[in-house]
Amino acid sequence: MNHLFRLILGHLDLWTALIALLCGVLQVRRCWSVGRWSEATLLWIAFWVMGIYGLYGFTMHLVFGQFIAEQIGWPNSPFQYEVAYANLTIGILGLSSFWFRRRDYLVASMVAYVSWFFADGLGHIYSLVVQSNHAPSNAGTVMYTDLLTPILVMILLWLSRQERCRLKS
Repeated sequence: MNHLFRLILGHLDLWTALIALLCGVLQVRRCWSVGRWSEATLLWIAFWVMGIYGLYGFTMHLVFGQFIAEQIGWPNSPFQYEVAYANLTIGILGLSSFWFRRRDYLVASMVAYVSWFFADGLGHIYSLVVQSNHAPSNAGTVMYTDLLTPILVMILLWLSRQERCRLKS
């Protein structure tokens, strides 16, 4: 049971992304189109990836900063609080995007998410290549999800640009 708990919480970035993709598929399964799936998936990414994982990141960096710093392979510092508050901001943006369902609000929230997390992913690559930092939360799934999820979001935004089933204009 402890192993399962660590598997889930240790890779929550991956699980939330997979859950969002699955929710998007399940939501449009009866009336499938790429645009409808893209729009639904963006809303679920806002809820799961930005919202739930953002609040998780906030809690982890705020309460367990020393542990998170060790997992990333960096020294602990008061900067953990700033990262925590940035995660809180992303969490609030994600949950409110899911709640309000306005296209302009969702796009603005996604731009904030994409720019921050893609830059984080590049930071993980830099730390891996330049500093040989192979710590689990630097070179593990976090690095891949920080790079690939923002790319997926950009593709979904483009694919859903004409769709307005779940979002108000």
